[in-house]
Amino acid sequence: MAISKSTPIDFAKIALEMRDIVARWYNAEIQIVDPNMREQTWDMATNSYGDSTESVLWSGKARIQPIKGESLPDLNVMQGAIQGFRVQVPYDADLSLIRKGMQVRITDGGQDVVLNDLILLVRSAVNSSYGWNRTIECDADVKSVA
Repeated sequence: MAISKSTPIDFAKIALEMRDIVARWYNAEIQIVDPNMREQTWDMATNSYGDSTESVLWSGKARIQPIKGESLPDLNVMQGAIQGFRVQVPYDADLSLIRKGMQVRITDGGQDVVLNDLILLVRSAVNSSYGWNRTIECDADVKSVA
């Protein structure tokens, strides 16, 4: 697709073509979960909430990439080790805003089984106006507990 100064750029056409190209890099499986939208059942006999089902907003293929080195926040009680992750999923116009505090659960880490079953906390997921995919910035506490 040629682009010149005299012709307008067809962003929609470019994005459609590029979405298929970047999707080839998705080799992991994830779920995007809103932990605040649990369906809870009150058990009158035990005076407590029973098992709850989480609200899975989206599930499917993704690309997961660690970003920069871990940070070591001083929590005054214990040391944490926060690792940043960039998660890319296919652009889906039906997927609503992914808010800070939601979770990305990795159900299949692709080539890296260390990623399996990690739960990432969403830091931000606001996309550009020229999106080929949705990019979600996350954090995970990867401190050793040995």
